[in-house]
Amino acid sequence: MRYKKLNEISKSFKNELNQLYKDMDHQIILQGLNIANLPNTSQAKIAITDKIVSLRFTSVENELKKLGKTKEQISNVESNLYDFVSKFYIDRFSNLLKQIKDEDILTPFEMALLEGIHNIGIAITNMQKIWHKHIICDINREFESKFDTIGDAMKFIDDNCLYQNDTYKNKCDRVYGAVIKGENGYKMVPYMEAFSSECQAVVDEFIKAIDILNPLANSKEDKNYINYLNRLKEAFAEKNNDNVIHKWQEAEIAWMECRGVIQIGHPLEYYEDAYTHAVALEWDARLCDSSDVDEGILKQNIKNSFNQIYNKIGIQNDNMISLVHSNIDKTQLYICAPMLYYGAEFNGLFSAQVVPNDEMVSAKCGKKIFAFVDFVYQSSKSKPFMRLTSEIFDKEFLDFGRNILFKQEKIWKKVYEISTIGHEFGHILFIDNDSENLMNIGGEFKFIEEYKATTGGLVNFFLHEDESLAMAVFAELIKRSVGLIAWQKVVETRAYYCEGLIHLTLLFKSGVLSFDGAKLNIKFDKNSYEAFKQLTIQNYIELATHYSKKLDAGKFLSKFAKFDGEIYLPVDLKVLDFVKFYYAKYEAIGNEIDDSNEWQKWQN
Repeated sequence: MRYKKLNEISKSFKNELNQLYKDMDHQIILQGLNIANLPNTSQAKIAITDKIVSLRFTSVENELKKLGKTKEQISNVESNLYDFVSKFYIDRFSNLLKQIKDEDILTPFEMALLEGIHNIGIAITNMQKIWHKHIICDINREFESKFDTIGDAMKFIDDNCLYQNDTYKNKCDRVYGAVIKGENGYKMVPYMEAFSSECQAVVDEFIKAIDILNPLANSKEDKNYINYLNRLKEAFAEKNNDNVIHKWQEAEIAWMECRGVIQIGHPLEYYEDAYTHAVALEWDARLCDSSDVDEGILKQNIKNSFNQIYNKIGIQNDNMISLVHSNIDKTQLYICAPMLYYGAEFNGLFSAQVVPNDEMVSAKCGKKIFAFVDFVYQSSKSKPFMRLTSEIFDKEFLDFGRNILFKQEKIWKKVYEISTIGHEFGHILFIDNDSENLMNIGGEFKFIEEYKATTGGLVNFFLHEDESLAMAVFAELIKRSVGLIAWQKVVETRAYYCEGLIHLTLLFKSGVLSFDGAKLNIKFDKNSYEAFKQLTIQNYIELATHYSKKLDAGKFLSKFAKFDGEIYLPVDLKVLDFVKFYYAKYEAIGNEIDDSNEWQKWQN
């Protein structure tokens, strides 16, 4: 009962934020405009609202570019907005925790756990700022100007040992450290050395939290949390570069034993750092909710789909089969919502996540999949319709999706299960212990991995098809693939943009989409769905073969996209024309609200 109440309080907190889209003259939005030095226009206000509510900077950056701001000026605004937004949320989280405490709905241990997460989060938020400046703004920009391609940079990284080794002295596919530049060139050092005072402050908060929690622990689950926090403290505190990965592996093994309603998200992902794959400073508390998802059937279907595709590729890899099956069986699925969040997450939240990324840990313990179903659903309903969407897609197609969003909640959530939860399971498929290291020679592994994940979930649906959901799944895929073009120049989301280019190529090739230079045409019917389905299954078989052979990811990507020195562009000329058209439109009107009153019509 107490968790039901906790969920109600947390959802109310998020809904308050979502309401800002209906009140864009709110004081907090006007403050944001002032900090970003943006004019009081509807475009600028929607951009600032996006930053406050969805935490993404992309819309603000677009407005600043239109005003002719330099890279340095844009970076300064980004930094100032990070400070502004993080303070706004931290103050709100403090009030949220006070409300929870006043209502006395949690055990003393649970309350202290949330308070500890909050205090650690404040320290991590401070550390994230210097992390971003050093790794993203300084080192990565230096590497960007120093090397023509990511592949050249990866060779330099390997030649200069700018990485960390796992327990078996093998190069790890990520680091919990930063490159620093000294008299003798570059070297990789742990976070505790690179950001000593900020990292020590994080460690100190872990110590305080653990000291408070120890006498309150009454159950095995309570003790699992404490063990995990202890391991995390040791991982952050590690100063020996050769021991860092081992310490984080121990922390994640301990984390996999934490199965409570309150789930903690720690540094897990490395999308922001295109070069050394420094793990960003994520930190959050996720609150589990009720769900209609049948985990057993879902896992069985995923495993069956994997087996069907594997049998078609004609490559024997017993270790991979064992790892994939084991990971599926041991996966813990959490239908939940972000409750408290800090650090890197003030630059944007995930819609779902499958972690840990460390395959050694996963081989032993499996994975956790987090699906933020209701959180994403409420966010999707809250944002106004945009002019760009209304100009690109015809009204009939848009109304099909809007009818599901506003009037058929169960179908929307079922499509989410198929596409987003399916995507997270898709990451598990055709992955061996050494896949990323061997396939990332040119630094492009992530750029096909996100496509593999989405398509793995999609193919699973195709092979276990519910005809009543087919067109809804299809519509979502079309709309998402087009929308991903907007991320063309955003480095940390480049993997999703490249995913979109592959989907778009198949959508054009199958005849679903066509472009006459001025208008996108959509054949949205059962025949076009079937044509796309067959092409997608065939492409997935080829991709699975590529993964099974552990070939350079860039070789597969090159069939669909090429790097022009700054961005990836589609190889297919028809797709290229549309991508250029869409992105130009996005730059021009990406923050303009559809003034047709259509959004208002759907609110009731």
